[in-house]
Amino acid sequence: MSAAIDTFRLDGRLALVTGASSGLGRHFARTLAEAGARLAVAARRADRLASLVDELRGQGHDAFAVPMDVTDPASVAEAFDAIARREAGAAPDIVVNNAGVAVGRPVLEQTPADWDSVIDTNLKGAWLVSQEAARRLTGVQRPGAIVNIASITGERVAGGVAPYCASKAGLLQLTKGLALELARHGIRVN
Repeated sequence: MSAAIDTFRLDGRLALVTGASSGLGRHFARTLAEAGARLAVAARRADRLASLVDELRGQGHDAFAVPMDVTDPASVAEAFDAIARREAGAAPDIVVNNAGVAVGRPVLEQTPADWDSVIDTNLKGAWLVSQEAARRLTGVQRPGAIVNIASITGERVAGGVAPYCASKAGLLQLTKGLALELARHGIRVN
């Protein structure tokens, strides 16, 4: 185990990672598990979550999957309900909002459906999950941490991904707004 992981142990903590079925989400899940957190991994692709859970459990980590579509408020609430059922009413005290999509086409070829898909997943989804996490944490009077995964395109643009750039710029401001409001409840948002 690395010295950094030893320094920042998360034993006894319950973490939720959205978009954990691939890429950075899988990486964040592995890192949190190595640091000792119990782990709920969430995404729409249940088969890929199952393989991640099998991998983590095979390494001796406590991990389970919850299906979640971050764009659907009912799906988000159901995932948090499933976590609470498994964890004796507990809410995740660490949430990593990683779920994200991009559409890579020139702006003149993008459609309103492209815009909606990206904004709903990357911005609205982070808001829905953060809001539900904060409601659950304040309900059990526990502090917590919410980490929103942004992108350099939130500050610097790139061609062919205008909706993605807009969603990540919005996520930066959403993070600041959530941090301001939730600090009084002991919930840190970065």
